[in-house]
Amino acid sequence: MKTKETKNLEKALDALSKAKREYGCEEVTIGFKSSGHGDEIVDYMTMDAKGIFKCYELKVTLQDLKTDNKKSFYGDYNYLVVSKNLYAKNPTWANYIPPYCGILVGEELTVKKQAKKKEILDETRKMLEDSLLRSVFWKYENYKDAKDLSNMRELKKQIQVCQDALLEKERENERLTFTYHDYEFYYRKNHRDPSFTLEQAAKNERMQSACREKEGYTWMKTDGKYVCPSCKKEAICCEGIQQLTEFCPFCGTDLRK
Repeated sequence: MKTKETKNLEKALDALSKAKREYGCEEVTIGFKSSGHGDEIVDYMTMDAKGIFKCYELKVTLQDLKTDNKKSFYGDYNYLVVSKNLYAKNPTWANYIPPYCGILVGEELTVKKQAKKKEILDETRKMLEDSLLRSVFWKYENYKDAKDLSNMRELKKQIQVCQDALLEKERENERLTFTYHDYEFYYRKNHRDPSFTLEQAAKNERMQSACREKEGYTWMKTDGKYVCPSCKKEAICCEGIQQLTEFCPFCGTDLRK
């Protein structure tokens, strides 16, 4: 049985999600039994039009906070929402939430700790989309026999909005997949490099970025000659002296420190 404080926090999150034009739902069951999930519930979850997920865990007493029940922080942004009385007890929050998790307090949802973005896998994002849609659907089913028809219409609209958002995400994924394969095909053809992959190119860019941060992606001395770290060609000589230009004259790579 939910306490009045818990219900009030849910209402506050409802109001916040509506104000931000997000699609919110309480008690979202994560995943399905067939995939090893289905036994975790996020107290409140939202998704915006860009597919960004926020997960909220609600705690109103110290006993709630210390319970062994798993806190489900699956979203891009995750928050612990606590009552004012619980926050006043000043527990060691780091013992109960991960570093990336934010803290909101009271029905005003006062930000006491800002959440940091968490990187989530595409398969996890798809699971969250399905979970939210299913939970909104069952919420709609539970209201079917209710006398308040306005609630039913609102829930039906939420389902349609979620379905439209899912369809748009599927179309976006199709476009990205086409672009991914299209780029690889024409790069291999234009550069006569059948071994080229976008994945390896991304790894090379990451390594180059890390090297640049250490001021290491510049002219390299090999066998007494300076060469470009990208195309491996020697710097141009002028009157017997190599000219270490800011950009490689052959491939255009930025070689500034």
